[in-house]
Amino acid sequence: MEESEAKVPSKEIWQKSAEAYLASESNLISFGAIRFGQLLTKAIYDSKLSESGLVPLDMIEDYSEVIYTELPMYYAVKSNLKDITSPEVVLVCKIKSATLAIETMKKDFQIGEIIEENGVKFLFTSDFKIGLSDNEMIVFMSENIDNKRAQTAIENTIIGLKSKKTNSEIAQTIANKSDLSFALNIAQIQSAIHSLIGTPVPKSKQIAKGTVAMHLSFEKGKIILTNKNYLSQQAIGLNIFAENSKAMLKKLGAGSPSAAITLALNMEGLEKLRKQYLPKSISNAIQDSDLDASIKSSVPRELSVIEAFIQKDGLQRYIDGNFAFGQYSVDEKHMEYSAYLGIGAGLEEILKNEFNPIEGFFHSLEIDDTRMELYTSEVNGPQNNVNKLQLKPDFEVLGAKPISAFWDIERHPYKEFFKNDRVTERILELLKHMTLNADQMGGELTITMKNEKENSMTQIANLIPSLVLGSIFQ
Repeated sequence: MEESEAKVPSKEIWQKSAEAYLASESNLISFGAIRFGQLLTKAIYDSKLSESGLVPLDMIEDYSEVIYTELPMYYAVKSNLKDITSPEVVLVCKIKSATLAIETMKKDFQIGEIIEENGVKFLFTSDFKIGLSDNEMIVFMSENIDNKRAQTAIENTIIGLKSKKTNSEIAQTIANKSDLSFALNIAQIQSAIHSLIGTPVPKSKQIAKGTVAMHLSFEKGKIILTNKNYLSQQAIGLNIFAENSKAMLKKLGAGSPSAAITLALNMEGLEKLRKQYLPKSISNAIQDSDLDASIKSSVPRELSVIEAFIQKDGLQRYIDGNFAFGQYSVDEKHMEYSAYLGIGAGLEEILKNEFNPIEGFFHSLEIDDTRMELYTSEVNGPQNNVNKLQLKPDFEVLGAKPISAFWDIERHPYKEFFKNDRVTERILELLKHMTLNADQMGGELTITMKNEKENSMTQIANLIPSLVLGSIFQ
């Protein structure tokens, strides 16, 4: 059997190896999985790009003979807290043969000396370092790192792949079958930020632990971005969101909006979050840090004043966590708006001073110690028994989650905003609408295409040849 026809290794075993490697890494900021084969098919082989001459198909096919594109590639981004401005990026993938990989790379790159130690071949260039075992390729990238340290990092990666370590959050994230999965390690990012600005790393109880995972899928007629949060019981217990934001629907203007947002926060939980994880104000933390003086001086004075009031009086004196915004298309160029903001007594006079002088621009404006409510037109003014909110069936889920939104792209006069950006305009012409619903544990952003029978990435890739041709003859 030829090397290129080798039997594909088990996806389950490879996933377990990746989990073991990622679980063994310290200072892990981010990690994820790339399903390269799926992306190649959707973006190139099934699209007009495959016949356009714009992509190096021969090179892609050469490397497809080396790499098991049926298996995910996994990556890790690590941070050394002593120098977090130079993260280390590691990419691991399954290959059919180290010898075949080297022969293929020699066609495209100038490769210097190949070092072999303990059955691993090492290739070093100024941009990246590569380690090749019989069945894995490890690509290591980092600024200002010598070959010896890179070799050690690659060797540790191979050891990690064989370590049998486990981590349920990592396992659940990389097991997702989306085209791209990526995750952030909250505790490590928090520690890295404190290290960057030169403030002491918080005590254990002040560190938010958990993983924020995102999964991007290009499906028939849809692009779906799914968020799943794996939080500590301590973080979940804060409960910073309300159960849903349905109460905000009645605060939207009457009629059929082309875009809307509703938000409902649990202010008691948000106050606990602030006190536990931000005991000092952001502006004070910056001023007490080792950041450059120019950065410190750029912090608006108003921020420190606002934060001082919040520290003294609490968030609930200024906001109640409820918000609703609606946008209504009048014609191809003009829009009307409605906005509702739940406030506390501390914000009433501030808003009156800002908005009362321009009250004439609105159909109605009301501000008291509980809310600010404004509408720019009578047609899309406050709802009543005659004039009601009219949501299209696609958007009737609005308000089901504490963060909820939609954008009816077909009805929105977006061309007025992007008339000088032909690329964005052409992509938007493919889209029908967008919806978002999320809570503390996760959410989903869905973009629906007008053509619901063809893969969404293939549709976007089909635009590229004409866009390139159009740019040449502009």
